[in-house]
Amino acid sequence: MARRSKHHLPQTASQFDADWFTSVLGAQYGAAVTDVKSQTIGEGIGFLGELHRCELTWDRPVDAPGAVVIKIPSKIQKNRSLGEGLAVYEREIRVYSEMRSWLGIAMPEFVYADCDPHPAPWLEPLFVFLFEKLSIRGVSRVLDLLLLIGAKSSRRYLLMIEAIDDARAPQQLEGGSIEDALLGLETLARFHANNWMDPERRDEHPIIWSVGHVPKVAQASYRRNRDAFMSRFGSLIGDQMVAKMDEVQRRLPHLCSLMEREPWTLCHGDYRLDNLMFRSDGETIVLDWQNLSWGRPGWEVAYFITTGLDPYYRSEEQVMLDRYHQVLVEAGVDDYSYSDLVADVTIAKAVLAHRMVAGDDLLDTEMEKSETEFIEVLVKRVIGWVDLDI
Repeated sequence: MARRSKHHLPQTASQFDADWFTSVLGAQYGAAVTDVKSQTIGEGIGFLGELHRCELTWDRPVDAPGAVVIKIPSKIQKNRSLGEGLAVYEREIRVYSEMRSWLGIAMPEFVYADCDPHPAPWLEPLFVFLFEKLSIRGVSRVLDLLLLIGAKSSRRYLLMIEAIDDARAPQQLEGGSIEDALLGLETLARFHANNWMDPERRDEHPIIWSVGHVPKVAQASYRRNRDAFMSRFGSLIGDQMVAKMDEVQRRLPHLCSLMEREPWTLCHGDYRLDNLMFRSDGETIVLDWQNLSWGRPGWEVAYFITTGLDPYYRSEEQVMLDRYHQVLVEAGVDDYSYSDLVADVTIAKAVLAHRMVAGDDLLDTEMEKSETEFIEVLVKRVIGWVDLDI
């Protein structure tokens, strides 16, 4: 018997043609697409997928998007394997298609999505079981196997969302301003409050992992990347910080467990300046929902501040934490004190710096000179916020 052919699900920009757009959107909008102009807007380092902006010409006046952004998996093998291992492609599709209406935050409009069914859904719980039971050395070997499987995956994914053209995009490499940071923290506080301690929302979607998910994976990655990272960045961060990272490595399971205590909330998972867009009316649009997770809110506050602002702004940290906590309380949260926030942020900053080391072998993918500079800036920025006395 002949194998049934797969339905058409484009995985390259050349396949985003007028006929395909009409086939998936025509019935919804009662019109046909006659022309498509595509432009790649994101790929390479830091991108687990490709982003393509497509301008659409319709055959008649219609209330339909004139431009959309399409996200598909990366063609870079290492990025693709990591994306599969972290389940980011399926997670983002589910966020837009199933969760967008109740997350309580402004994000691009969902237009269309499609993906192949998971060929082996039993693999994830098996790998999690192994990661929890094996030694760090054993976890490292299993991690290699997981990434190998991910790199060979033929599973197809596609997400189509509206193109945002009326908002300002800050530049993370240049470092953010206090004004942008405060706007971002206000939006984050309202998002956290909207999803505060809601087990039904979390548990209904097992693909939402905790921020401290299987810490042995990070320990295994740190173990095999440490020497190369220190050779590259050791002089930049100093001996005291190297010793602090080694201490975090030893304490990581406990520190991660602290980020899973009550009270917890849903976390965006990659809340940084590059994923925010500011409209002139004060609305903040939040992009890139591949890493939606749950955990202590201070984790995400620390992530946002340390990735977006140079340590020069450490003197403004209290102002930023005050603003976040004030908005959180105003939104109805009454079981998370300011001292809780400060304690969580302090721990999270050290764990995030450890992750810079653990992820070092994933940061060298097809880097141009400007991208190398970005990594150096990001390492110096994140590690520069770490408190040595946790």
